[in-house]
Amino acid sequence: MQMAGNLADLPDKRARNLRQRLLQASRQVNISIVKALNNLGFDEFRSTHTALLSNLSLDGASLTTVARNAGMTKQAMGRLAEDLMRLGYIRSTPDKADRRAVHLSFTDKGLDLMHKSFAVMDEIEERCANRIGSDSYQMLLTSLSEIA
Repeated sequence: MQMAGNLADLPDKRARNLRQRLLQASRQVNISIVKALNNLGFDEFRSTHTALLSNLSLDGASLTTVARNAGMTKQAMGRLAEDLMRLGYIRSTPDKADRRAVHLSFTDKGLDLMHKSFAVMDEIEERCANRIGSDSYQMLLTSLSEIA
């Protein structure tokens, strides 16, 4: 495969590509959510925790499913799960279908966090819609859905 273009052009091209822009937007949203939740009293909540919490169904799921949905190893997700259990956001029980598997679910504290994170997300979405316009924001959401 031949290298296209000049090496000097790569940093600018990389900064403008879809992947980088999606990652930057995602990081900013996560930073805003974590900061707002910390301000609401969830002091120990960190951005790394979002990898598990955003991939855990409100009905619960196996550790393996959550890890797969997050694109992480089961071992890495297990470490996050241990941390979130220690903080009281989730619980672990043996999976009813497979006793060797671990089923994760939200505690009352975890559900409270999720409800508050949805309210925070509503505020973030409102700020985004105000910044680029409601129609543009709806088009962005539709376009991202099509891409996904």
